[in-house]
Amino acid sequence: MPAVTTKFNADFSIDSAWTKKNIEAQIAAGVDGIIVCGSLGETSTLSLDEKLDVLDIAVDAAQGRVPVLLTIAENSTLDGYRQAELGVKHSAAGYMVLLGLRYLSDRRETLNHFRVVASASPLPIMVYNNPLAYGVDVTPEMFAELADEKKLGTIKESAGDVRRFTDLINAVGDRYALFCGVDNLAMEACLMGAHGWFAPLLALDISAKLVQNIKLAEAMVGLGTEPVRPPRLPLAGDETNVSRWKH
Repeated sequence: MPAVTTKFNADFSIDSAWTKKNIEAQIAAGVDGIIVCGSLGETSTLSLDEKLDVLDIAVDAAQGRVPVLLTIAENSTLDGYRQAELGVKHSAAGYMVLLGLRYLSDRRETLNHFRVVASASPLPIMVYNNPLAYGVDVTPEMFAELADEKKLGTIKESAGDVRRFTDLINAVGDRYALFCGVDNLAMEACLMGAHGWFAPLLALDISAKLVQNIKLAEAMVGLGTEPVRPPRLPLAGDETNVSRWKH
């Protein structure tokens, strides 16, 4: 279930044609679902209306062949709630939900955030746990507390430690489907009991410039373009040397 890039025109408006073409190519390649407007999709630079536009493009491209999930990665719980309300009207199949950004919430605040967003719609939710990037860890014990919230069905686990999957299984059994969000730990995670993983392009994703890396790769194979929204800039100089991707 890959997170996908958002394609932009030279003036930084959304390039719907390239966005749709890339999603169609991923579906043709056999993916099990599409996730839009995540970190890779440059969600922090998109307005709410633009996020819904990207969702519309993806739903149109998918034509019901695979589910399309909308990422909810907002600063406030209220904004996340509102986005979840609207996503239903734009035919999202579900959501991938991050905790409230720009604030290091404690256990009680974190649990409340996911419960409130879940209450906004009938759609299923994948909880994205990435303490390395966002500073808050949703622990196995916290997922045990959230187990009564039936809309939370999947965990995208990106703690960076494959032992976390053993800890989750010990804490919650088979209550959640477990996905590996650290692409170069996919094999180890599946051996430990994960049900799937996200594959934007494996090692290209483990970088501060994952968006630029993947957009360059997409451009090289004729499935996208390089423009990114500032403060990101396209790769330049030695950064474009593809031989570095082998290491």
